[in-house]
Formats: sequence, structure tokens, C-alpha cells
Amino acid sequence: MSQLPDSSIKLSRPFSSDTDEELQVLMHDASVYREKLEGQWDDLKTDAKEYGKQALIIGGVVTTTFLVLNALLPDTGKKKKVVKLAEPEPEVKKIKYKSQNTVVSAVQSLAWTLAMGWARNKLKNYIADDRKSNESSES
Repeated sequence: MSQLPDSSIKLSRPFSSDTDEELQVLMHDASVYREKLEGQWDDLKTDAKEYGKQALIIGGVVTTTFLVLNALLPDTGKKKKVVKLAEPEPEVKKIKYKSQNTVVSAVQSLAWTLAMGWARNKLKNYIADDRKSNESSES
């Protein structure tokens, strides 16, 4: 025959005269759950603070790299202002070399690649150091 599974539910008589003891047990259980929830909430706040710091550092590195490279590298998109002379000169056919723009864009892309690689390595080192410090503080 099948047996009933063991349950951890306490069966008590309804309207028992021992309500003070049950109240104390319930209050104790409520305080235990409250402490667990507060601990989890503190952990969530700590984690959010750490992730926020890391996000700010990453954003700062990317923004700084962008600003430095914009300041150092020439802008190929700017057009020069054309000044017209009073007397028209005979038109001279000019040969445009695309190699200058190609060279400039190649140098720019190389500079961006190097800067982003450097920023990536710095970020990796920072995260590794931060994890080591977190692990040593938890121990």
C-alpha cells in the first residue's frame, strides 16, 4: 500500500489556547526572513555600485580616447573655403591624387586601432586588479 509522504507541516487544533507561543514562532520566522532579505538587498546595492563604477570607467576611457584622437588627428571631412578672384584665370586641369586621402585614412585607422587596443588592455588590467582586491577582501 502506498504510504503518505512525511510532511513538515505542524497540525494544530484550531482555536488552541497556545496562541502566544505561535505568535512568538511567527515573529521569529518573520525576523529571520527580514534579515535574509536585508542581506540580499545589501548585496544587490554593493553589486550595483561596483557595476556602476566599472561602467563609468569604461565610458571615461572611451570618451577620453575619442577626444584625444579627435584633437590629434586631422579631420578629412572639412572643406576649404573657395575664394574667387576678380579676374577669371584660365582653367588648369589638376590631377587629384587619391593616395593622399588613402594614406591619411590608413594612418587614422591605425591610430584608432592602437588607441582602442591600449584602452582595452588598460581596462582588462583594471578589472583583473579589481577582482583580485574583491577576492582578497572577501577572504
